[in-house]
Amino acid sequence: MRQTLFEESLDGITIDRVIRDYEYTMPTKHFHDEYEIYYLVEGERFYFIGQHTYHIKKGCLVFINRNEIHKTGVAASSYHDRILIEFSEEPFASFFSQFGDLSLRDFFNRYSGVLEIAPAEQPFVENLLLELQSEIHHKLPGYRLSVMMKLSSLILYAMRYAESHRQMPVKSSSMARHQKVDLVADYITSHCTESISLENLADTFFVNKCYLSRIFKEVTGFTVNEYINIHRIDKAHVLLTTTSMSVSDIARECGYESLTYFEKVFRTYREVSPLKYRAKYKNSTSKRITKGDDVG
Repeated sequence: MRQTLFEESLDGITIDRVIRDYEYTMPTKHFHDEYEIYYLVEGERFYFIGQHTYHIKKGCLVFINRNEIHKTGVAASSYHDRILIEFSEEPFASFFSQFGDLSLRDFFNRYSGVLEIAPAEQPFVENLLLELQSEIHHKLPGYRLSVMMKLSSLILYAMRYAESHRQMPVKSSSMARHQKVDLVADYITSHCTESISLENLADTFFVNKCYLSRIFKEVTGFTVNEYINIHRIDKAHVLLTTTSMSVSDIARECGYESLTYFEKVFRTYREVSPLKYRAKYKNSTSKRITKGDDVG
């Protein structure tokens, strides 16, 4: 059974709280252009983030960067209660940029991952999340500013908590199939521009290719080929936005022998052609500079 306790949205931010007591595993290929904050109120989950699977429990705060691959799955009991926030870069990045020591991009680049909150401090985090939801729901005078402040408070709290506790990262799952997928995902991330296939990955990691194909899709939500393409297109994004290399040179640099196929794959994940993507990025960067925003 799924029970939605609340679901609110406002100006680029959504927050919802859902309880499930059935074997729910995120079924879709999941990465998006919004930042995400996930808090587990009750229960246990496996959480694949980037290249690793984590075993998260009650009180864990999870920070997902923009366009970072992530997927949750069943751990112990199927019952879990979670609060999820998704928010776009704007208007929040501009709000944060007014305070020189707190950059939204820098925070997620540095603290993306799992933060395990001590039991004594979990009520504070939960109350902050519930207050944010209440502000969006009731829309009292000044509620937009209050939402900004409460989101800022949550991020500032997490940053200070991580720095002051110097805690060890939440351990990756000890399950054999998770560890195998983590190794393969890590290898793909480091060698994505090389010639990689399911067959040579299976040979490299001494595993049956059918078994590898099945567990990789179960854990990550992507086929091996999709996962390779995602990381290649991420590299293409960097080259398109930071260099003057031609599209054909970028295609070769990212491991594509065919320019036509590269453009097709790029459209699949970025929804526009590489040239239009570069032009769009330059235009948006120019506008931020004109406004005096920090684009670093």
